Amino acid sequence: MDKGRFRVGLSMTGSFVSATHSVAPEQREPGVPVGAQPDLHGLDVGLLQWDLDAQAGVHRRFAFEFLLPVRTTIIDASFYRDGRELPGFQSIHHRDETIAGIGDVVLGGRIGLILPEDVLRWTLALRTGLSLPTGHTEPNPFVLGAHGLRHQHMFFGSGTFDPMVGFDTNVAFDRWGLVGWALTKAPLYENQYGYRGSTVVVGGLGARSGFGLERWSFLVQPEVYFETPARWDGRHDINSGRTSLIATAGVFALPADGWQIHLLAKVPYHTWSQGGQLRWPFVALLGFSYTFDLRE
Repeated sequence: MDKGRFRVGLSMTGSFVSATHSVAPEQREPGVPVGAQPDLHGLDVGLLQWDLDAQAGVHRRFAFEFLLPVRTTIIDASFYRDGRELPGFQSIHHRDETIAGIGDVVLGGRIGLILPEDVLRWTLALRTGLSLPTGHTEPNPFVLGAHGLRHQHMFFGSGTFDPMVGFDTNVAFDRWGLVGWALTKAPLYENQYGYRGSTVVVGGLGARSGFGLERWSFLVQPEVYFETPARWDGRHDINSGRTSLIATAGVFALPADGWQIHLLAKVPYHTWSQGGQLRWPFVALLGFSYTFDLRE
C-alpha cells in the first residue's frame, strides 16, 4: 500500500444453482384451474460475474479500493405437479430468460493495522466500504404475484447504501503462510420498494505455499458463507437465507513483473437453506491483476 502504488484487476466467476420450492396458495397462477396448478417450482440458474477492481495506495498504511461487478443470470424454469413436469407451462413467477446488468459498486479503503515492521512476518489490515445502489432493483414480487401479475425475483442491486467491514491477515513462516479474512455487509434500511437485503458474513482461514517455487504458490482454504433472509416490507423473503461450508483450492502465478494470474475452485460441500431446497455444486474463478508504481 505504498504511496503511488496502483493495482487493477479483472476476475471472472462462474457458478450454477438449482433450487426448488413448494407453491403456497397465494402463489397460484391466475386463470389456471386448481387441478392444473403446479405444486412445485424448479429453477436451474447459471451465474456469471465479471469484477473490475482497483486499488490506489496513498500511504504505507492506507489505500482506496473500488469494485464494479457486471452480472449475467441464465434461468431455466420448470413446473411440476404430483412429481411430474408440466411441459410448456407459462407462469407469472418464473420463466426461461437471461438477465444482465451491473451490480452495486463498492467504494472502500484498506487500513494497515499491523505491518511486518511492527510485528515480524505479520500483516493485518482493516477493510471498510460502502455498497452504492447502482444495480437494478424490482418491486415486491410477492405482492405482484398475489395480485396475479407477472413479476421478477432476480435483480442485481439492493437499492440502498450498505456499509461493509472486514479484515485480512497473513502470517509468514519459512515455507508457507497462514492467511485469514472475513467480510460483513449489513443493509440498514429498506429501499423504495420495501426491500431490505440480506446481512451477509463470509470468511476463510487457509494455508498458502510456493513449495520452493519462485513464481508459483498454492492455496487451500475452508470458508463459511452466511446470509440472513432478505425482507419485503418487514416480512422474511421465503426463499432467501442460507449457510454454506465451502472448500477452496487455488493456484497463483506471477508470469511477469507486476502481473498475477489466479485460478480458484470452490465446492460448497454442505448448505442449509431456508424456504426451499438449494443445490450449489461449485464456483470457479479466474482472475488477472497488474500492480505498478507511478514513481521509483
